[in-house]
Amino acid sequence: MSHYWARFEEISKNIYRYDTRIYINQIDFISSDDFCIGAIVGKNPGSAKGETSSDLRPISLDGDKLLPTVRNIMHKSFDFAKISIPKGAYIQVLNLFYLCEPNLDLAKSEAKTKVINGICDTEKKDFNFVWFAWGGNDNFLNSYKNRFFSIQTEQPFYYDYKNNIIQTQIPDEFASVKHTQGLKHDFVIPHIVELLKNNKSLERNI
Repeated sequence: MSHYWARFEEISKNIYRYDTRIYINQIDFISSDDFCIGAIVGKNPGSAKGETSSDLRPISLDGDKLLPTVRNIMHKSFDFAKISIPKGAYIQVLNLFYLCEPNLDLAKSEAKTKVINGICDTEKKDFNFVWFAWGGNDNFLNSYKNRFFSIQTEQPFYYDYKNNIIQTQIPDEFASVKHTQGLKHDFVIPHIVELLKNNKSLERNI
């Protein structure tokens, strides 16, 4: 059983992580009935590891903080919203690039000298909401952000760390977007609670 699943691929001696999913409740296996309730956009996959395969496999966190942080926030949000967590409910994890490297500076160096291997097909989905958490202005990363400006969602948001508010729009590349590292859960939970309450496909449990 695991909360965290992804497909790992080795290309030119580099490991890439695609179709990363954070399941709110643990699952034993992937099902076609699994339910994506939203997405989050981070920088690149960090320290979490998994077996290379053509299908999704459980992830070993190995110190990764983003995945459990997002799961905890979502679990609390369902509790506050008094909504039952649907079987197979998960958050889709998207990244600016998909090269696995916990040290961002090293990841950037690798990206400068090697061709980054494509994007994740899941970026083409239509999401109920998308939470942007790719950090602030970064001369190198900014060039990877523009493909998300047209992501399919009617409910984008991010936490603006300069103005200390939730912004309900897709951020531009220079926006003060807060990463999950050091983020106080209370800054985003009330907004996520409202998103869950307004999602008519979720069952209330009052």
